[in-house]
Formats: sequence, C-alpha cells, structure tokens
Amino acid sequence: MKIKVDRELCTSVATCIAVAPNTFELDDEGIAIIKNPKGDDEETILQAAKSCPVDAIIIYDDDNKQIYPKVK
Repeated sequence: MKIKVDRELCTSVATCIAVAPNTFELDDEGIAIIKNPKGDDEETILQAAKSCPVDAIIIYDDDNKQIYPKVK
C-alpha cells in the first residue's frame, strides 16, 4: 500500500489523524503529512482516507493502482 496526501486539497480538518494517529500528522502549515506509512494497519489507514471530507488522501495498492478514492 502506498499513501499520498494531496497538499492542494487538504483543508486541515484532521480526521485522518483522529482515525490513524500513528500514520498522519499536521505539518507547520496545518497540512496533513505522512509521519509513518506503516504506523497503523492498512484497514485503519484506508478508513482515515475515507474520513477525509475532500478526498485529499490517495491510496494505491502494491501494483500502484489507485484504490481510493475510486477513479471515475
């Protein structure tokens, strides 16, 4: 699993941190960053991505296929 945070979309709501505090944190600008990509289990990280109201967290599988948010 690969995680990416789209800094342009992030609005500092921090639900990702509430769900997966060992994986995400806010930087000095209040934007979510990945502090440890393996800080939480994969299901928790996926739930954190789904909790983001602006879909700023993008999740890829091991083959680099985007699994969240779903590609339209």
